[in-house]
Parts: sequence; structure tokens; C-alpha cells
Amino acid sequence: MRFTPSLWTAQLAGLAAAVVIDMEGLPDTGLDTSSWTTGTLPPIADCVDLNDLQIAAKNTLSPANYAYYRTAALDEITYKANLFIWEKIRLNGFSFRDVSNINLNTSILGYEFAAPFFIAPAAQAGRASSGAESNFVKAAGAANILYVPSISSTQSIATIANAAVDGQVMFHQEYIWSDESRLQSELSQFESRGFKAIVLTVDNTGIQGIRDRQMRFSAGGDSGHSQAFTVESLGRLQSMTTLPVIPKGVKTAHDVKLVAELGLPAVYISNHGGRVVDGAPTAVEILLDVHRLYPEVFGQIEIYCDGGVRRATHIITLLALGCRAVGLARPAMYANVYGQAGVTKMINILSQELQTTMALMGESNIDLIRGNTTYINTKQVELEMFGAPLNIDTSSTPYAVAVGSDQSFRMNLNNLVASNGTNSTS
Repeated sequence: MRFTPSLWTAQLAGLAAAVVIDMEGLPDTGLDTSSWTTGTLPPIADCVDLNDLQIAAKNTLSPANYAYYRTAALDEITYKANLFIWEKIRLNGFSFRDVSNINLNTSILGYEFAAPFFIAPAAQAGRASSGAESNFVKAAGAANILYVPSISSTQSIATIANAAVDGQVMFHQEYIWSDESRLQSELSQFESRGFKAIVLTVDNTGIQGIRDRQMRFSAGGDSGHSQAFTVESLGRLQSMTTLPVIPKGVKTAHDVKLVAELGLPAVYISNHGGRVVDGAPTAVEILLDVHRLYPEVFGQIEIYCDGGVRRATHIITLLALGCRAVGLARPAMYANVYGQAGVTKMINILSQELQTTMALMGESNIDLIRGNTTYINTKQVELEMFGAPLNIDTSSTPYAVAVGSDQSFRMNLNNLVASNGTNSTS
């Protein structure tokens, strides 16, 4: 082929447009971005996992908007720990189990949902899509999973509530504002608009963490949060509403125990996605510390967690450590570049991963994973955090209902062997 100047120019332009994206250390699962165009939404079919959705968002969003979602505090040690703590954990799988009917149904505060994960509160969904938070409402409603809108949403409380399908259950996130009249007004709106609980962020009072990535595009400003929030303040807030209050942003076993002692129905373990205190522990480490110091808490209060969750295996780990339901915030924001279809795809990916992983692990019922530490091995994390493994049973025999199933199997095997005139086995 003879190259003409115009053809040569076109080929050079094509080479210049080839997309090279910093994958930020995310697992390499073969995503090919060579045909993508910077600033243009790539085909949704290219995204087969939640990390792909992040890279698609990074390719599509403006640098300022991507930084708004992606940013974390200081050296981002906690942000990275959230993402990679899972590499230190092993899952136990069991054979000879009936997994023909997988059950993901999960109750949260007595409300029934179709999965043990939910869309966690995150601000400004409108930076990714004009549908903003309504995309989350509609996708969550169609899938019957929980959505917890942020009080710093792009859309109003009324608009978000009006997007719900009939019978849809949503909670709503709130901050402790210095302006008590604003706080009372928002609490009243939550009640009148049908939200069923308040997720109260308690780890971001007064000031925000120093987030370098975001600061390069925005100077920020006064958060308006109260710096004088105490246990007594929590009591006053509870008296201002009829809705149950769930403290979010708890990062120590001590505070998990405190919330239980205060008689609240649930606690939300979260390090705010690494956006507040850099060096804060992960949800895995906090749950292990609760096991070490206050194991009785798991029978007293519902526990929710988030932080770096991108896979079904991450959800299973947190459930096995005693978490009731697991939140995802950034992944939903990234998926939202595709609108409701992207959020739905995120939900479907996780649901499929959960069903597949559970079947391969030999467990059909999500309730039998929750609090069942025989399904996980966290000894490496325990050794690093506490200097020695904890006395948590991680034997190779699942307990509770699962043990009965194994015993029944052994009895049937012994009967079969005996009927054949052969010595039985134990």
C-alpha cells in the first residue's frame, strides 16, 4: 500500500488517540482499552467486573469529577488497604453439598431484600449521570436491594423519594449539622417521604479529611458539621425523630460495643472509604477486633460494613465475620456513568458472583455463611494485627445446620456400606 500524506496523518492521529489508562494497581483481568477514546463512554459490554466499571468511569469523567469520587485522605494508605486486605484471606469450600437452590435473601432491620449487599451513601451522583441518584433508586428497586441516599446528593430528598417503586424500602444518610433547624427539617422530610431509617455519619464531624486529589481541583470549604457531637448529642438527635438511627463511620471495637450498649438497633463499620483518617483500620480488622474483645456484640446488634468491596468473595468474608449486610459506594458511582443500566449491571455482576462462589464453596444459604468463621481463614491478618492468631474456630468442618447435613450424609453412607456387607467407616 502506498502511503499518502493524508493517510499517514490519519494513522498518526489514530495512534495518538489510543487510550493508555493507569489501572491504579487493580487486578489485571484482561480488560482491553486500546479501542477506547478518552472522554467517550466505552461499550458497557467491555465491563465484566466492578473494577472494569471504575476504569470506564476514569476514561469518561472529567479529571475533576473522577477525582471527586476516587480521592482519599493523605497518602491513601487506608484506601489501598481497603482494596487489598482481601489478598490476605482464604475461603474454605466444602464438597458433597446440595447447592441446587441458592438463597441470597437478607433481612436488614427487619426489612426483606434480595441480596446481602446495598448501595451505600455517596455524594453528588449527578457528576456521573444526569439521572443522578434516581438511577440508584430505580436499579435498587428493580433488584429489591437497599439504597441509602446521601444527604449531599445532587437531587433533593423529594426527587429521590419520588423515584421509588411501590413498596421500595430506603434508608437515608444524615450528618450532624451545626444548624439544628436544618437537621430537624431534614429529619422530618425523611419521615414524611417514607424513608425507614437514618444512617448517621459520625466520623466526619467538623472538618473533612485532607484529600489531595480533590484539592487539586477544589479548595473545599466549611462542611457545616458539628464539632461538638457526643453521646448526649446522639440521644438528642434520636429524640428528634421516630426513625431508628444507625451510626456510620465506627472504626473501633470499643465504639461498636458502645453503640450496642446504647440500645441502638445497628452499627455501621466504615472508614469512609479512606477519605477521613488515613491509617484507619479496614472493616475486616475491626470485625476481628470485635471478635477478640466483645464477641457477644454479634448477638446484640446488626452490623453493616463497607470499604473496598469489589467482589462477591469480599462480601462473603465480611458476612462470615459477622456482618449482616455490606455496602458499596464508589462502585455504584462509577457504574452510574452508564446510568441506570450501569447500576443494574453492577448489581447483576455481584449477584452472579455471589451465587457462583457460594455454589463452588458448597453453601446454598447466605444465612449459613453469616457469622460462620469456618468458611474463612483470616490468620494472616490476625498475625499482622495482633501478633498472634485469634482463638476463632477456622476448622474444616462447617458448624450449625451444616454439621447436621454432614452427619446425615455419614449415616446414609454407613447404611449403604453395611447393606453391601462391607465394614462401615467413621
